[in-house]
Amino acid sequence: MKVVPSTIAGILIHGPDSPEFSASLASILGRAPKDLLRPALPYSVIVENASDRTVSLLGVRFDLLGPKGKQYSVVHYADTLRNPSKSDIKPGSRRFVCAEPDYTALVIHGGVVANTRGQMNLDNLRKMLGAKASVDCVAFSDGEFIGPDSQGAFDRFARERESELALVGQVLEMESGPLDKIEALLVEAVQDFDHRSRRHAARKLLEALELAGRDELFERARSYPGRIALWKS
Repeated sequence: MKVVPSTIAGILIHGPDSPEFSASLASILGRAPKDLLRPALPYSVIVENASDRTVSLLGVRFDLLGPKGKQYSVVHYADTLRNPSKSDIKPGSRRFVCAEPDYTALVIHGGVVANTRGQMNLDNLRKMLGAKASVDCVAFSDGEFIGPDSQGAFDRFARERESELALVGQVLEMESGPLDKIEALLVEAVQDFDHRSRRHAARKLLEALELAGRDELFERARSYPGRIALWKS
């Protein structure tokens, strides 16, 4: 795994061949890695937050060269933009990231077995002729967004934030109106496959309505935790 040094001040990336990787992994796990995790380590990195701010969005890009010379690229995101205070990428912390996300989840959540799809994808990674990892983007808890952003995450998250808050605003404007019209709006939004964040907001509001009725619906709408606004310096 080739690792491209981070261009973001205070954010470091360590490849599997570096001494920092081994030390950091043992610190994260609280022990040496078990056999389950070892096959994934050559396709993994550790990102270190050496800044004085909490990271609420981390994007790590993996560029892979297939056995027939075809190039593949994917960016894995860790996103707590709706609840920045819940981010575990605080100053001084380290985050394990594998090119196969199921193994990232195993480390984060303390799992004991990889699912079948994760194991198959890891087998595919072994066939790659080359792999490169880099920090694609970071957003801090104050909303500052930095990085190459090869997949246009900044604009995508801005659109999603606007979409979900617009739906919440529509619901609040209908507070004194018929409940069936509000419910119809939310059901329609749940089926809007072009806007994931709009679906997310609609599901949360419908859940409140089904659990506790009209008052809970509007209480949740008023306190809905939309993603924080991102900005570039």
